[in-house]
Amino acid sequence: MKRPYPDAEQVLSLWFPLVKKFYQSHYPSGKPNKADPIWVIRNHKNAILCALRLKRIAEYQLLTAMVTEPSHRNIGLGSHLINNIHSALSDRPTYCFAFTHLVPFYHANHFTTISVEMLPAELQKRFQAYTAQGRSITPMRYILR
Repeated sequence: MKRPYPDAEQVLSLWFPLVKKFYQSHYPSGKPNKADPIWVIRNHKNAILCALRLKRIAEYQLLTAMVTEPSHRNIGLGSHLINNIHSALSDRPTYCFAFTHLVPFYHANHFTTISVEMLPAELQKRFQAYTAQGRSITPMRYILR
């Protein structure tokens, strides 16, 4: 039987130090920012199991720094998190730069692959900078179907 997961919640400033520590432990390049909405799933002991950040850039947002605690990967937490925050993802046009090996995951969670030319100018520059660093990423857009 599938284990039910708690709902996603937006991080309040009180929880920010825990989020920062979570990212330092599991995804050091995913530095959280208090100015950006961060969503998490916590267990009954308040330990963060999964988190993502919605970085606001102009009138868009970029889903970034999505990470699941290693011992809880591949059990559906990431999908559960995304599916619990549809209203936040629909609030403004949402994009992500998915690591190429994670494209199927994002396709299964309402993201569609797009061309670089379909990105807003502000995001095109960022995407090009990331790929120039050697990152294997794919531009995607959130479209709730």
